[in-house]
Amino acid sequence: MFPRRYTLVVLGVLVGCAWGTGPASAQERTALPSRQHATVRPTADVAQASLPSVDAAALRAEDRAASDRVGPYRYGQTLEANLSPSRHGTWEQLPSGRWLWRLRIESQDAVSLSVGFSTFQLPPDATLFLHGADASAVHGPYTAADATEGQHWTPLVRGDELVLELETANRERATGLTVGHVVHGYRALPTGPQTPRSKSGACNLDVACEAADRWRDQVRAVGGYTLRRGQDNLFCSGSLVNNTARDARPLFLTAEHCVQSPDQANSMVFYWNFQTAGCRSLGSNENGTFPDDSLAVGGWDQTSSGAVLRARFGSIHEEGIISGKPDLTLVEVDDDIPDSYNLYLNGWSREGEATSESVTIHHPRGHGKRISFDDEPSSITAYFRDGGGNTHLRIGDWDLGTTEPGSSGGPLYDADQKVVGVLSGGLAGCSGGGTDDNNRPDWYGRLAAGFENGDYNGTTVADVLDPRNTNAETLDGRPLSNAPDTTPPAPVRDFQISEVNTRAPSVALRWTATGDDGRTGSAQRYLLRYDTTRIESATDFEQARSVSAPPLPAPAGRTETATVTSSDGLEAGRTYYFALVAEDDAGNRSPLVSPDRAVALVREIQIDEGGVASGAGPSSQTRFVLNNTQEVRVTLYDLLGRRVRVLLDEEVPEGFRQNVRIPTRSLSSGPYFLRFVGERFATTRKIVVVN
Repeated sequence: MFPRRYTLVVLGVLVGCAWGTGPASAQERTALPSRQHATVRPTADVAQASLPSVDAAALRAEDRAASDRVGPYRYGQTLEANLSPSRHGTWEQLPSGRWLWRLRIESQDAVSLSVGFSTFQLPPDATLFLHGADASAVHGPYTAADATEGQHWTPLVRGDELVLELETANRERATGLTVGHVVHGYRALPTGPQTPRSKSGACNLDVACEAADRWRDQVRAVGGYTLRRGQDNLFCSGSLVNNTARDARPLFLTAEHCVQSPDQANSMVFYWNFQTAGCRSLGSNENGTFPDDSLAVGGWDQTSSGAVLRARFGSIHEEGIISGKPDLTLVEVDDDIPDSYNLYLNGWSREGEATSESVTIHHPRGHGKRISFDDEPSSITAYFRDGGGNTHLRIGDWDLGTTEPGSSGGPLYDADQKVVGVLSGGLAGCSGGGTDDNNRPDWYGRLAAGFENGDYNGTTVADVLDPRNTNAETLDGRPLSNAPDTTPPAPVRDFQISEVNTRAPSVALRWTATGDDGRTGSAQRYLLRYDTTRIESATDFEQARSVSAPPLPAPAGRTETATVTSSDGLEAGRTYYFALVAEDDAGNRSPLVSPDRAVALVREIQIDEGGVASGAGPSSQTRFVLNNTQEVRVTLYDLLGRRVRVLLDEEVPEGFRQNVRIPTRSLSSGPYFLRFVGERFATTRKIVVVN
């Protein structure tokens, strides 16, 4: 079973970094042109374009009627516009001689606003920004390279007013810019202060929770996105995936019922690493909402804009329903995603078997990333059926977590952490606001059922995911970035000697797996070594003897074990110290760790000889080592044979030096006897206390 923990806790803020742009490249946050010059007129004096509102009550009623099924999460309506710098807004010349154009766009009662540029042809020197009325959330700078098929769609800003700012050297050349669409958000994605609340179910599980520890790489691959489909603006989930060329191409796998056409792909805006940094308690009110101090709409600052449709195999674009095909869409993100986002390309499997256990990672109702677990086997079926086809994998019900509208397109993983499908729909959800889901099923379109097929431009899914024609049935994941890996694995935790067999001889070791980068992913290999002296430095470690076949690293957070035997060079009668280092695929190593005690592979019981026990300190000590684990009692007697005190009475494991403390300060000077009695031995040592 997937390792999980059910009691979870701290209310966290959301993770986010500086927004980026580019043709794909995000840049460091740049100050708005209007904030760099004291002579620029106040924003309130800039010309405003007012657009109509929408019938939010009617739209929400429609949404409620469809809320019992997983699907895209509708959050906004498109308002048609025709706004350009040549006819709208306010121009000013800056002290530098450059020109600044600004336009305020307002749609009454909007929870959020964003724009779609139907024409996006900026001069090479021009930069464009988008921000809310108070400029607390800024997106940009955008340049000419940010156009996707001549268009550009922006992220959301909170509130019913947004401001566009364009800086250019020549105002006459800035005519290739047209705001053709304004998206009026009538309900929030994550909750923001003073906005209508949009609750995801309280039985959802944050990806920050311990149950997700071994899925840290896969969490980095999943993103949420908005897109336009007709007048509706929707939110879905999906994930970045690797291809056999291993060229870090930003391919994104999602559901065809979310994205069917090139225009829809062009309108996609991706939101990365949007998740709580802390783990919130299942069933709590906080778990169903976002805290007011979290990143909210307008604060999502790791984004990418635009995508190109690469492959598709689904039925929505032809029939309007999911039927007979596995509901797959592959797009390519039309942005160079910054290395600082630290994203991951999922591995995948098209082997075709039902999963023995399943995991999904997703954005329910546009909220921060969540993870769900099913410990039971899935079944191969038709969509929304218990059988009768092979296009989908049916999850009977989630054992931890759930899915909701907005989770559509999210990846389904097998036990090997590879994507095997995408969420098409289902009936899953939370039950009554508590920790439990409603025990209803979901259906995931099978990658195996669509891999050799395609219904867009004659391109199959295999053409995109296997461009080298390797016929691979599985592919491992990898980091998106090609930048040199300089992050070492974190130190191995809980490294300890769990058992010693002095007769074999053998030593069993146990520890908690670390990651590839810090505590995420899996390290490449372990270096396990031992010596007859303490291993405390890198030099000591290099000179120590290697264990020939340590286990392969498991995903971070898993318990791992190894047994070192005489075949590795252990000899009876010697004392050994052990040390462990994890290494990643770039050769970065974790700091070495050692257990806090040594192993003594004694053939016979060893007990320190008697002697003088000084009263200079509060106590003195003697030591012994057993060659069999057994119950041992150590008793202190005076010269007349009267029992003074029992110093030890417990089971003592073999192979470890056991300390016995003698309270010399409380004793009178003179001779005493230590009586050692075990299950298989008894012996006495004489000591002399000198105070």
